[in-house]
Amino acid sequence: MNTFKINTLWSMRSSIVVLVLLGLAAVGCEFDPPSNINVTEDTNISGYLRQHPDEFSNLSRILEISNTEGFLGTYGTYTFFAPNNEAVDGYLEENGLSLDGLGEEEAKDIVRFHLLTDTLSTADFTDGKLPVPTEYGKYLVTGAEFADGETYTRVNRQANIIQSNIKVGNGFVHAIDNVLSPPTKTVAQWLEENQQFSVFSQVLKETGWYDILNVEEEGQWYTVLAESDETLAAAGYASYQDLENDLSQTGDPTNPSDSLNLYVAYHVMPDIKFIADLLTATAHPTEAPQEVVTIKLDGTDVLVNDDTFFGVHEPGSPIIRAQSDNSVTNGVVHSVENHFAIKLRAPTAVYWDVAEQPEIRQLTQVFRVPGAPNYTFKLGELAGMSWEGNYVDAMVNYYPPSLNQVYYAFGDYLRIELQGNRLTAAEIKTPTLVKGRYKLWICHHGDKWNNGCELKVTFNGEDIPGARLLDTTIKAPTDMNEDELESRGWKEYLTAGSDGGRIMGRFIGTIEVPTTGEHMLRFDRVTGIGRSSGGLWLDMIHFIPEGDNQIYPKFAVDGSPVYEGEE
Repeated sequence: MNTFKINTLWSMRSSIVVLVLLGLAAVGCEFDPPSNINVTEDTNISGYLRQHPDEFSNLSRILEISNTEGFLGTYGTYTFFAPNNEAVDGYLEENGLSLDGLGEEEAKDIVRFHLLTDTLSTADFTDGKLPVPTEYGKYLVTGAEFADGETYTRVNRQANIIQSNIKVGNGFVHAIDNVLSPPTKTVAQWLEENQQFSVFSQVLKETGWYDILNVEEEGQWYTVLAESDETLAAAGYASYQDLENDLSQTGDPTNPSDSLNLYVAYHVMPDIKFIADLLTATAHPTEAPQEVVTIKLDGTDVLVNDDTFFGVHEPGSPIIRAQSDNSVTNGVVHSVENHFAIKLRAPTAVYWDVAEQPEIRQLTQVFRVPGAPNYTFKLGELAGMSWEGNYVDAMVNYYPPSLNQVYYAFGDYLRIELQGNRLTAAEIKTPTLVKGRYKLWICHHGDKWNNGCELKVTFNGEDIPGARLLDTTIKAPTDMNEDELESRGWKEYLTAGSDGGRIMGRFIGTIEVPTTGEHMLRFDRVTGIGRSSGGLWLDMIHFIPEGDNQIYPKFAVDGSPVYEGEE
């Protein structure tokens, strides 16, 4: 089990948090408090629990045993899911434990799995995973559930929040009616245990995928889109044998090129992706070589492989939210409503908001918070980006939405200072692209005559045939219709307008994506003027198949796509 020296590390983190808070106070940064808050009188988490022994005396004792009571009594930014006395009693009885017999490490694990180092009220919860992991290193999921005539906020499908948003000096406390427990089963074990997936589980065993999905290795994660017995039966597969007879063309399901083996591989992603993560990209790679699944949000439905090819709509398979986001020790399991298999894929448009970097999304007090301060990244802090040149630890900044006029999609953008004597180059990893030919559009803020640059854009380290330089010192014409603009390599990609031609999409050239997967875009500074903040103010990058509509959809300031005729 993952353990660590909790007192030393947490004390260091507390000191850092205090310094950060003092720094924020010094520059006068304020965040709007969430609504529906219960306020306490200058007490922190430990103190609040002690002040309410009728509810939390058991939990206070667990903090004592784990030697974390003092830590949670200091200043910091935390969210603590606090099981009440009845919940702790039930947990101890179910596991054959006693409060006084609880060991320090076991008590620490309980605390760590209920604690997040961020302040989250229920207003910050989504129907899915919380934005930051627990101190145990696992994500929690939340969602609204209706039971006994009442609607509850449920945590990890294990506990209901019975009192929310208790504001204390170092964060929030949410009282819950059950003790949360970390996952103990692998993907393979979880599916085998849940009888509604008995056929799918047998397919795993017959193809050899059970052994693969039963391994726990550091850094190795899997996401599985599982099909239940009911789903398979509806598609005409009442048993494993039905599937083998229909799909196994080699007679050896363990052969990686066998269609039954590829069927399983196509339902497995080589990463951990909760529903919230799936929605950050339109396509995701699978374990089937060079094959992806596409993801689309239709209202509240998350659809797998809902696509239109050659004018024909192929209905997708909804992910069953109430039966998904199931955490396991080596990943996450989702349940899908309809059967699906590998299909030949045509190139699929990707409209990528570059601020959708995982590390940026975890900045919950900054990410897309109107009026929040900008955030500076040091080289190495963004896994999908790297850069070269001078002052590398101060040249890439995330800017949240302004409180004034907003033009950018979602209101936010990245400022990459490729100008003057600053950065000379930057690389950024793309989302998954399906193999094919795409027109490449860079959506950015131009007309920075005193601190702009000309950039050469390359794809996978190779020149783009016939590509133009990206010149951030110019703006688009404002006296042309959309067709004329596109013919000159411009497009207005926002419904809010272009700020006088300054915030526009610029066509760079047509790229050939050789294989389905992630790729690299590189920006090299050719010329650069000025020394003040400038360079490339990057909002979105569009990869649009060369035969598709290049102008629509446009994007509203809330990030939603707006199609032709909807404006």
